[in-house]
Amino acid sequence: YTTTGDYLASLGTPGVGSIGGEWMALGLARSGRNVPDGYYDAVVAYVQAHADANERLHRSKSTDNSRLILALTAIGKDVTNVGGHDLLKGLDNMAYIQKQGINGPIFALIALDSHNYPVSGDVTREKLVRAILDTQREDGSWPVIASSQVPDVDMTAMAIQALAPYYENAQVKAAVDAALTFLAGVQNADGTFSEIPGT
Repeated sequence: YTTTGDYLASLGTPGVGSIGGEWMALGLARSGRNVPDGYYDAVVAYVQAHADANERLHRSKSTDNSRLILALTAIGKDVTNVGGHDLLKGLDNMAYIQKQGINGPIFALIALDSHNYPVSGDVTREKLVRAILDTQREDGSWPVIASSQVPDVDMTAMAIQALAPYYENAQVKAAVDAALTFLAGVQNADGTFSEIPGT
C-alpha cells in the first residue's frame, strides 16, 4: 500500500473517469494519502454537467454513478449532495442498472454496501444479489456479457467482492466457493492471472 500510494501520489490530481480517476482516488485514500481538492472540484463539475433528471450520469452505464459513489465515500464526501445532485438516486431502477450487463448489479451492490447506503425505487439488495447469481456460469465464473461462453477473471473477482457480505446465505456461499475454485484453477504459476484463462 505504501509503495503503491507513493506511485499514485506522484501522478498528480486524479481526473474523473475509470482510468486515472476514481480508482486512483480510491487507491490514494486506501493508502492513507489525501486526495487533492482539485479532484472533488472536478467531480462536482462533471456531475453538474452530466446528471439527468433521474440523477444518472450516463444513459446506459450505471457504473458511472457506482464508481463515483465508491470514490467519494472513500474520501469522506456526501454522495447525496454532489453539487446539488444525489448520486444514490441514479441507482433506483433495476432495468437501468442491468442495461450494462452483470457489471451494473455488481458495482451497484458494492457501492451501496460501501457505506450501508439505503436502496430506493424498485432496487433491493436481494434483487441485485439474485441478478449476480443468475449469471454465474457452470464452471463457477462470470462472463462480461451474460450470454457469453467466455469466463472472465476480472468479472468473477468483482462478483465475489459484491457477494462477500452475503456469504452466510447458502446460495451465495455455494456461488462464491465455486468462483474461488474457478479462480484457483486458472491462476498462473507465478500467482498472476491471464486476462482470459488459458492465454
